[in-house]
Amino acid sequence: MKKLWDKKGGMEVNKMVENYTVGVDYLLDLELLPYDIKGTMAHAKMLHKIKILNKKELDTLIKGLNKILSLWKAGKFTIDKSQEDGHTAIEAYLTENYGDVGKKVHTGRSRNDQSLTMTRLFSKEKLSEIKKGVENLIKTFEQQIKKQGKIKMPGYTHMQRAMPSSVGMWLGSYCDSLKDGLILINATLQVIDQNPLGSAAGYGESILGLDRKFTTKELGFKRVQENPMYCAMSRGKFENIVLQAISSLMFDMGKIANDLLLFTTKEFNFFTLPDAFRTGSSIMPQKKNYDVLELVRGNTGIFGGYQHQIENVIKNLPAGYNRDFQLTKEPYIKGIKLAQDTIEVMTLVIKDLEIKKENLENACSAELYATDEALKLVKAGKSFREAYQEIKEKYK
Repeated sequence: MKKLWDKKGGMEVNKMVENYTVGVDYLLDLELLPYDIKGTMAHAKMLHKIKILNKKELDTLIKGLNKILSLWKAGKFTIDKSQEDGHTAIEAYLTENYGDVGKKVHTGRSRNDQSLTMTRLFSKEKLSEIKKGVENLIKTFEQQIKKQGKIKMPGYTHMQRAMPSSVGMWLGSYCDSLKDGLILINATLQVIDQNPLGSAAGYGESILGLDRKFTTKELGFKRVQENPMYCAMSRGKFENIVLQAISSLMFDMGKIANDLLLFTTKEFNFFTLPDAFRTGSSIMPQKKNYDVLELVRGNTGIFGGYQHQIENVIKNLPAGYNRDFQLTKEPYIKGIKLAQDTIEVMTLVIKDLEIKKENLENACSAELYATDEALKLVKAGKSFREAYQEIKEKYK
């Protein structure tokens, strides 16, 4: 298939080179297609506003774009590898099915700002969904705290029993940490809520008079991303910022998963989950395994790998567009999906967590209160170090 950028009668790209440069980008763009269509609709409406398209042409393009969307929803729209990406597939479909008007849809636009726009729309939507998921997880924590938070449990330092704690204090520490994580999510949403459409290849345009304020309003962005070179530079950077914000949440979920793996062992037996959350062994009939928690713990590392992939791709790139940016798309989409799945499964875990009150309270042995005993002596007039030594002798 002839490329958008190819000249008439140009040589075909070497197949090995084509396969290597396209990679899986055309498959990833199929997932992002609705956002690409939304951006293209806004661009077409803007072209009509500045009189590049007449009303009939605009109506034809909107009709064609809606048709592509309906085909996509039905699983019937495909992107051929020879097309390289979804942008080309959309333009090709419009041209093949609606004639020369399809050749006008790319006016004043580059695949660079087209990709930026669809990814930005995807980011805003998915990060908002993650925010709602975390808010729901926090509510689930709060419900468990309200229901069973007063139950005593040992607190640990250095993996040894240390001081008295409670289920509420333990769960509340993660709940509060997640709330701080939401601050990062909200700040990130504010940063990325900028419209890159109209930045073209990263240097803007000065002939057509593109109305970037119009597309900003049409697409629901808060503001125009003014500097076209910064638009290009923000590709990968914004995706990295998003995953960095989410990594705080993943950290919390991985950490509580690790706590639960310890506290659900027979040796502790403080908590358990229903059988629907546990798997069996292929050889040991008695085993009930908390695989889901192990995978949450492990996936925090996988998620960090996705974020670092993006960071490592973009960190030393020069100004302007570089094809390296393409390589940020796959880890980004995978990272977002992994975060959403992890939040959903951990919400179920906390909701259905069974707390073994008797075992927890029995584990609160006398030595947990040693510091309290020393402080009582201090309150009665002894120096802390004298009190410390007196109580230390008691628990030798």
